[in-house]
Amino acid sequence: KWIKISLKIIYPLIYISSFLFNIDKDIIRGEFANINNHIISKGRISVKPEDVLLLLPHCIQWSECPHKLTNNIKNCKRCGKCKLKELIDISLKYRVQISIVSGGTMARNIIKRLCPKAIVAVACERDLSSGIKDIKLIPVLGIVNERPEGPCCNTRVNLAKVEEAIVYFINGGDF
Repeated sequence: KWIKISLKIIYPLIYISSFLFNIDKDIIRGEFANINNHIISKGRISVKPEDVLLLLPHCIQWSECPHKLTNNIKNCKRCGKCKLKELIDISLKYRVQISIVSGGTMARNIIKRLCPKAIVAVACERDLSSGIKDIKLIPVLGIVNERPEGPCCNTRVNLAKVEEAIVYFINGGDF
């Protein structure tokens, strides 16, 4: 626990130093998520499947999809034009909660409403690092999304990493 607290103190110092040394902020943010994942994975956390929340960014949805999923993921028609079909399949396979959010405020509200005991979060480096820092009492494993079409548009995620993170929380194994 003290390592996680010290990370939250040291991170701002490292982030500020990235300006001095001209280091890309996303590299620092991504490494923060990786270090957080390493710390969380050493905790051997095990929770019931229904207490795990798979938290996804709205940009993972196909940008031209006519269906609004941020309020209800069941509106997804599972057409296969984005990775949501597979992500929903993973959530059903492991019986975990799943939600799509449009930003940090919505994410905090969903977390407050669903009360998960563990979170698998997918987002860009910026949103992931700020979300991990915001959520203090719930373990979060963060997975950086892929952005082949640029930021916030038709993003993707490594499905194997998502599944691995979910299995870690359910079985308390390695991540």
